[in-house]
Amino acid sequence: MTEGTEAEDDVKAISVLIAALKPLNAESRVHVLDFVLKKLGITLVSHHVAPAQVLPAPVTPAVSTIASSHNHNSPSTQDIRTFAAEKKPKTVNERVAIVGYYISQLAPEGERRDYLVSDDIKTYFIQAGFELPTASPAMTLSNAKNAGYLNAMDRGQYKLNAVGHNLVAHKLPNEASETRRRTSSRKATKKVKARKKAGK
Repeated sequence: MTEGTEAEDDVKAISVLIAALKPLNAESRVHVLDFVLKKLGITLVSHHVAPAQVLPAPVTPAVSTIASSHNHNSPSTQDIRTFAAEKKPKTVNERVAIVGYYISQLAPEGERRDYLVSDDIKTYFIQAGFELPTASPAMTLSNAKNAGYLNAMDRGQYKLNAVGHNLVAHKLPNEASETRRRTSSRKATKKVKARKKAGK
């Protein structure tokens, strides 16, 4: 490769990098650059290159997509109470599914895991603002398993399965059910009023 070709490649790489980083904020840009340098095994020597002049190796726009995806999948600042309020679970089994989803997907890194145990019922039900179930925590988990939302694992552990995940991620809140309930309530109210009028 000639020196002229190398220079052209450098310019193209710089242009692609700038285009990929331009839509991002300062923090995301630093994250992307750090990610690329680590991925390519590049170590910068601070006394040779000033921070403002640091240029990574050639990168494609896909890197910005990776960074955006990484940021999107980072732990949410939303707590379980807010999440539960958005999902509006109606039954104890749905609430257990909410807890299982939260622990596996949205909990802080130190709390996150892909299974539930009995102690989680009281802890996370209280945090979410749910009424505690009358059944024991172990029975509550077993009931959610029988409802099809959890799979039993070893040592009293239960894992949210695909049905439970889809319920929380895609089917809650159940607006259709809520609409039917309100419609039914309005119809019942009209019937009561009609009977009262007829009895006069």
